[in-house]
Amino acid sequence: MKPGNSFRLILANLRRHRRRSVLSSMGIALGIAALVFLVGLGQGVRREVIEGILAKLPLNEVIVTQGPGLLGEPAPLDDAAVELLGSRPGVTRVYPALTAAFPCSLKGVTIGPFAMPTFRTDMGVDGWDPRMIEAAAADYRDVALSPGEIPVILSPQLLDFYNEGFAPANGLRRLTADQALGTRLGIFLGRSSFEREAYVERTGVVVGFSPKAVVLGVTIPLQEVEKAARLTGRTGPEGYTRAYVVCADTRVAAELGAFAQGSGFGIETSREAVEKAGLTIDTVTAVLAIVAVIILLIAAFSIFNNFSLLVSERSVEIGVLRCVGCTRGDIRGLFAGEAGIIGLANGVVGVLLGWGSTAAANALLVEYLPEFTFKPKNFFHLPWWLFACGVLLALVVAVVSAWLPARRASRIPPAEALRKLEA
Repeated sequence: MKPGNSFRLILANLRRHRRRSVLSSMGIALGIAALVFLVGLGQGVRREVIEGILAKLPLNEVIVTQGPGLLGEPAPLDDAAVELLGSRPGVTRVYPALTAAFPCSLKGVTIGPFAMPTFRTDMGVDGWDPRMIEAAAADYRDVALSPGEIPVILSPQLLDFYNEGFAPANGLRRLTADQALGTRLGIFLGRSSFEREAYVERTGVVVGFSPKAVVLGVTIPLQEVEKAARLTGRTGPEGYTRAYVVCADTRVAAELGAFAQGSGFGIETSREAVEKAGLTIDTVTAVLAIVAVIILLIAAFSIFNNFSLLVSERSVEIGVLRCVGCTRGDIRGLFAGEAGIIGLANGVVGVLLGWGSTAAANALLVEYLPEFTFKPKNFFHLPWWLFACGVLLALVVAVVSAWLPARRASRIPPAEALRKLEA
């Protein structure tokens, strides 16, 4: 059969059974739309959040931590280790840091003219090298400290938690980072809601924000944490918790990381942490995409049933076509062509439906989702290959689903079909 005649016959058959074809294949459009939506969401989060964070990270910085040691014993990250790291070629600065082994609580928070003298909350506390605190505060306006007050660095995420949770619940106004500067905190080192042993009281003043700061806590000068540990008798492990090593370039950072691991220390890099987060996002996206695949499989089963019924109903027509010279390949081609057009049409509809749903969802998220650190401007990213894969996948699912019924149709003996016609 000539291709033109085959195509005209395929279109005629689709017109005759258009309602059944539409209903049986609707799942393909829904499955492709779900696939475009979910994969687009994963791609958008990765591009806007993960790659956006990576672009702002100092790739020449290595975080050295206490490791298992060369003989299985922890390698202490003490002053000698910090001096050793600082003596390496290409290392410009080493900032030791210490996570407190004792609890911490805040009471008597004053934000500008607003004072909450009875408010108390338990939080973690980190101690940084004063030079690191100065570097974090340098990006913000100067804040004057009174005698006896200590500087405090907060995480931007903590400000997000305050603005979107604590402030609305307590009738307080939201704050920008600049407005939060100068906030005074009553810091009780060594005391919490559950522990009332010896503690040290300090007044902290917010002087800046840093993504490296402890998320649910305060970051204060290292000497304050060490002093409080001695006074409360809870010194914790020997040495520092970690050291931030700033290198001249990425090559030196790689060499420093290898040297630290060879000396028994552990290393962390901001890039590795973000890439792990990216892998988690990809995994979640893949799991959600399975939902779309399940919808496609259900649609495939529906198409299979539809074409199986069509083969039974059109057995006489198939027999007549065979009698007038159509080969088995022609019959298979007719049914595969019908399935292909159904799949192609539903693929295009599904892609358009997915694109429209992502546009609507993105507008709602941007408009109504509260502001937070690294909030993307576009939650979805739809690369061209996603549209192409969606249409191609719909085409393949439809054709494969109809292949067995088409193969069965091509094997119907013409004589049997003619006997049905005579009956």
